[in-house]
Amino acid sequence: MRQRARTAGPCCQRSHAHAYVNRIGQRLVNGIEGEKFPFTFKVVNDPSINAFALPGGPMYVHTGLIAAADSEAQIAGVLGHEMGHVMLRHGTNQASKANLIQIPAMIAAGLFERGGMMGQLAQMGIGLGANSVLLKFSRTAENDADLFGARLAHKAGYNPVELARFFEKLEADGGRSGRMQEFFASHPNPGNRIQNIQGDMKFYPQKPYEAAALTPELVKARAIIKTLPALGKKPAQGQVQAPPGPPVSITVPNGFKAHQTSIYAIAYPGDWTVRPAQDGVSASIIAADGAVKGGSGQEDIGHGIMISFVQPQTTDINAATEEILKGITQGNPNLKISGSPQGVRIDNYVGRVTPMQGPSSMRPSERENVLVLTVMHSRGMFYGVFIAPESRWRVAEPEYQQMMQTLRFSR
Repeated sequence: MRQRARTAGPCCQRSHAHAYVNRIGQRLVNGIEGEKFPFTFKVVNDPSINAFALPGGPMYVHTGLIAAADSEAQIAGVLGHEMGHVMLRHGTNQASKANLIQIPAMIAAGLFERGGMMGQLAQMGIGLGANSVLLKFSRTAENDADLFGARLAHKAGYNPVELARFFEKLEADGGRSGRMQEFFASHPNPGNRIQNIQGDMKFYPQKPYEAAALTPELVKARAIIKTLPALGKKPAQGQVQAPPGPPVSITVPNGFKAHQTSIYAIAYPGDWTVRPAQDGVSASIIAADGAVKGGSGQEDIGHGIMISFVQPQTTDINAATEEILKGITQGNPNLKISGSPQGVRIDNYVGRVTPMQGPSSMRPSERENVLVLTVMHSRGMFYGVFIAPESRWRVAEPEYQQMMQTLRFSR
């Protein structure tokens, strides 16, 4: 959510472990009926026992989980369980708009693949650790995900009971190791896991399962994991933090105030509130009445803007913008691109403005309009998400255009 990504270390993208987990995941994907999310599977070099999936389908498996599994069926069961959370929209139902816009954008920028996402999100106030609303599930949700994962495992030829056996093994070891503390903080035991899954299995078509044992591939994956470097303490590639130096100067229009960092500065209406993040770069700037309560009681933004920097995988503004938008729409199925990106120049830097529309969290009976501003800078890609209900758009849009034109960047 999240303190996992920057401290998690690099993803093992080209390793046998990555290919091994991806093969298991794709076997499970083949058993999904109806709507299919574009699931992806990455291995993160982290000794803690964990696995998690984000809205839209990106899934991450810690090397500690692979090392702890007694069989491929146990890994498959955990992957199926996490896929259940995604397919049943457990995380999406709890997440605020800030989470669902900023997380996919960073996925699209490749920060996770470079080991750079979790810490930055934590610094932005979007944690994915033990107390994250995005990944903290109820016992009912856990039971539903268990049964979903068990059914996927069955279709793929794995014994579904191995899912429950693995979780019970971790719980039994919980008093002796802190490696799974974060997992069980966000995944509470629904109780009677084995009995619940065995009861559900009575309705499955009978079929033989693969032997629940150490396979040569799992043995090889474990051996490779032991050779991976220990986690470093340096900021991971992809992390954008405010460099030391004076704040960027800016001309402030009448009735506006300035939000200044050492990378950028922007003017905003005087009665709005700035909420800067720990990284010194990201921020939310919210209208006087623009903060609203989401469905799970968390705060959401109904009228305001969200700002951040990411390091895209390309320096081409069109390709980088496309990846950002792809990530946003993947994590926000109800938020649609409503027009083509328009070219702009902001402080002599090349940028794009893309309109979007979706349901308003501020006024449920109407739509909200969104402008996504992307600007390519030497330190990465600046992006801002400008949000307002449709009924306020006649006033909000020119105000947002004015704010964009006040943007200034460091040289």
